[in-house]
Amino acid sequence: MKEELLTDTFIVSHKRQRYRTLLANGKRRARILKELDHLSDLDERFASAIASSTDVVSLLRDRGAPRLCHVISADTDLDGKEMPLEQAIRETELGLRGTLVGCLPGRLAYDYGEAGGQRMLLERGRSPRCAEDLLADRVPRERH
Repeated sequence: MKEELLTDTFIVSHKRQRYRTLLANGKRRARILKELDHLSDLDERFASAIASSTDVVSLLRDRGAPRLCHVISADTDLDGKEMPLEQAIRETELGLRGTLVGCLPGRLAYDYGEAGGQRMLLERGRSPRCAEDLLADRVPRERH
């Protein structure tokens, strides 16, 4: 269910059924996982490129990522696992294989292309209230 929601949220509409079908099929799953290395099916409306120097864990946490996340990866040691966010990001970047790290189902994820060739923040449905809360956490308020 988490994988379906992740692909239904961030993959372009005409490719979603293909992703759902292949991810759910144990024998054919490897075929779609290889495509994560050079993922070109992201819905660009919800994808923002991030610099290689970005602290990805902090970026995701600032946007509400929980402690645990779900991983879909061309790296079979990571694929299909629930794991702590820090560990998922560290192992993804060390493994150098295409990976989607799902943080908040239907709202927040991270895409890492092979060898870091593509790093994308995937974010959908973020309300202005959430952005205000983030700013409030960083900027001290004056007391009257």
